Amino acid sequence: MKTKLLLIVVVGLQLCLLSCTKTNINHLLVCCGANPPAASIFNKWNIVSDSTYAGVGITNHPVDYAGQAGDYFDIRTNNIIYTKEGNVLDTLTYNALTDSTIVISSFGITLNGVLSPSHFKVTAHSLYIASPEIATPGGVFGRRITLSR
Repeated sequence: MKTKLLLIVVVGLQLCLLSCTKTNINHLLVCCGANPPAASIFNKWNIVSDSTYAGVGITNHPVDYAGQAGDYFDIRTNNIIYTKEGNVLDTLTYNALTDSTIVISSFGITLNGVLSPSHFKVTAHSLYIASPEIATPGGVFGRRITLSR
């Protein structure tokens, strides 16, 4: 009897927790039926700056890229990001974890085969994405990108 009661309580709690979940694509826009905010990450963004680290050991150094006309991050609702930096085109995949964290392929740090989540902040005209910076014996690793529209 106790097992059945415990099962009913657990199922009831899960239903309560799941009844107010994110209702829009990738958990990035709407919660609990509220009106969506004015800002969304789904857009074609101009690159303002892209900062990362290159090299290993004593050759490890920061690399800062200033966006040029025509550079972009095009973030789509189908978990794809198309990028252009200079003459380099790339296609990345992403998985949104929360309203402020996202895992982007080839962005940031991979530890034990697992990509680290990046944090983002979006406003009506800007998007800032930052992966964690980690200092290792091989050097400092991480990435920050500032985008605008």
